[in-house]
Amino acid sequence: MRYHTSWRSWRLLPLTLLLSGCVSSMGPSSWESGYRQVDEPAGNDAEALRRVIAPNSCGVSPGQAGIVPLPPGCANDLNLQAMVERPNDLLYGREMGAARGAPVAAAARERLEDRERANSRRVVLESEARGSASRSVTTGDL
Repeated sequence: MRYHTSWRSWRLLPLTLLLSGCVSSMGPSSWESGYRQVDEPAGNDAEALRRVIAPNSCGVSPGQAGIVPLPPGCANDLNLQAMVERPNDLLYGREMGAARGAPVAAAARERLEDRERANSRRVVLESEARGSASRSVTTGDL
């Protein structure tokens, strides 16, 4: 009987080891998002402005050379900076335009109105059918 109890504890060992790998001493990652202008641009073009904007998460100046260890989030912010159409959008953003939901709302309204018209037509047809059914002629009336 004692052999059976020790065999059970050995069977749980892989599960215990597997679950112990899930425990981590690392906390949640947090970094400051956003961008800042670190210098005046050398020209008026987008590339000159792109060179003087730096992500807040990086904490390094844009002109720093060599191998620089990047903190969490810095690579993502640098990639976003390289992909953005207008670098000034990173600092100030754009004014939002009109909502794009208007065409969808109009289509839904039209669909609902068509359904209401179809329902009212159905009610009229049903009432006409009931009225004609009451006036139907049978063979005995002939």
